[in-house]
Amino acid sequence: MSNLRSLTLSLAAPHAGSDQAWLPGLLHVAAAASVWPVLGGAAFVAGLLMASLASFVVFLPMVTLTLNGGEPLAAGAEAPALTQGAQAVLLGLWTLAAWGFAAVSTVSG
Repeated sequence: MSNLRSLTLSLAAPHAGSDQAWLPGLLHVAAAASVWPVLGGAAFVAGLLMASLASFVVFLPMVTLTLNGGEPLAAGAEAPALTQGAQAVLLGLWTLAAWGFAAVSTVSG
């Protein structure tokens, strides 16, 4: 749990090689909000909730493993800094998840 906390804290704080913070939560909500005008508010909420869950259960751990050379983080280790490529991949995954879950919620509901 401390490794996930370390990763999420490092996402919202400046990294050693960077002088600006990157806030993925804002991009995550923006990606999900793009659903609203097309599929409506209920689909937006469903897409945002499921994409958030997928992000913390699958996307962030996968990106962390990739940036750490395929090795899990040690107990006291800091999470690796996100590269611009990793940020782009996360944005794409969040957008696909939000739209996918939103579309499924409108079809099944």
